[in-house]
Formats: sequence, structure tokens, C-alpha cells
Amino acid sequence: MRLHAYKIQLKQEIKPDDRPKRVKFATFMLNAIDEDETFLRRIFSSDEATFYVNGCVNRHNCRIWGTQQPNEIHEYVRGSPKVNVWCGLLYDRVIGPFFLSESTITGVVYLDLFEQYVFPQIGTFKQETVSRVIFMQDRAPPHFSCFVTDVLNEIP
Repeated sequence: MRLHAYKIQLKQEIKPDDRPKRVKFATFMLNAIDEDETFLRRIFSSDEATFYVNGCVNRHNCRIWGTQQPNEIHEYVRGSPKVNVWCGLLYDRVIGPFFLSESTITGVVYLDLFEQYVFPQIGTFKQETVSRVIFMQDRAPPHFSCFVTDVLNEIP
């Protein structure tokens, strides 16, 4: 019958009030760029990923494209050693990678990373100080823990 299995893709529903929010954000960005030519240079994006020693990959983020479905099977080994890697981007530089020895990234671990490694790295550049940097983060729980948000909100 020549049928193929497809992975279901989940997409976020776009609601009627989303369009005005997007226009508002785009307008804000354009105005911010017009008012401050260094605005985009101060946006700091970062993320972390987990790498397993046994080569296991996150199947939700991995696609294999081909004319035929691969017939390989990889056994998943529970409890395989892993390493968490964090990296940040700030305009013209990469901060990191930073290898986390902890098996789970918590708010405390994430804050320690920022205080011990990220803030000093940003502070070493004379043109940028931590207080002028805009931290862009996704909604991962460690990023929004009370510890992290309190420290980021208190930066002068």
C-alpha cells in the first residue's frame, strides 16, 4: 500500500490576540534599535544540552532524512553517564562552553554557573557590563527559579 509512518508534530496554537502582541514586540524592537545602536549587541542568548556517553540522542530533536527509513535499532542504556553543556552568545563572542558535572541542572546550579563563570566573563569586556546585558532565556524551570530571577532583577 506504500504507506509511511509520520511523527506527529505539535505546534502552538495561534490565538487572535497573538498578532497584536507580535506587532507590539516588533515595534518595541525597532524603536529600541533606533534609540540605542548598541541594543542588539547587548542581547545574550544561552541554552544547555545533555550529551550521553553512550551516544544516545534526544529523539525529539533529531531527524534522519533519506529516501528509505533506516532499519537500525539502538538500545537505550538506562543510567548511562552524561554531561550537561551550557553555552552563551553575546553579539560577537561565545561564552563557554561550560561543562556541568551535575547530572541535573537546577536553579541553584544555574545561578552558580552565572555567578562563577558567566558574569565574570561578561564583565571582562570594557564596553559591556552585566547591568547593560539583556538575558534572553527559554522557559526551562532552572531559568525561572526564585534564585535566578532575584539575582538577575537585582543587577544594578
